[in-house]
Amino acid sequence: MPALAAVHPELTVHIETRTRPFLFADTAFDAALYAGTAEQVTNWAGTRATRLLTEDMVPVCSPALTAGLGQTAPLTPQALAGLPLLQQSTRPTAWRQWFDAAGVAAPMALSGPRYELFSMTAAAAAQGLGLALVPRLLVEPELARGELVVACDQVLPGDRAYYLVQPERAEERPALSGFKAWLLRAARGAAVGGTPSG
Repeated sequence: MPALAAVHPELTVHIETRTRPFLFADTAFDAALYAGTAEQVTNWAGTRATRLLTEDMVPVCSPALTAGLGQTAPLTPQALAGLPLLQQSTRPTAWRQWFDAAGVAAPMALSGPRYELFSMTAAAAAQGLGLALVPRLLVEPELARGELVVACDQVLPGDRAYYLVQPERAEERPALSGFKAWLLRAARGAAVGGTPSG
């Protein structure tokens, strides 16, 4: 938000959280940021969507976790199979998919403490409780500060993405046009490994 304010100080952004699609006609919202599959966003009645970023997942952990093993990241997928795995309740099979993509047998892929939010899973990983499989874009600040490290270079391409969703028939107001243009620039920067600064 500071980067947006620097580019568009005239914009005032109000943020509310909704966990499911809604009818724009029942709200005063101009747009929504939504994480989901292409099918989910296509099925959101009365809307049009702009794809911003894919949700590529990376395994992260506290640097103390790998140091305790006498190793430094990145580790091999085989090495990760024997470590505590933090589970994400909204992605219950993510670790299984990650190990399958790496071609590694991991009998404990579905075991471990379960957290509801990525922020909770990342916080637990930063405290040394295990490995978290999270979208890299959500933990860039923790990686930059050294609280987390990428435990293995194997990425799990996500079937989910982040979208800007707008009412289908509404005329786009200038404030939303400015926000959308900034958001698309920020998403492009994040996609190529930069920071979403606009």
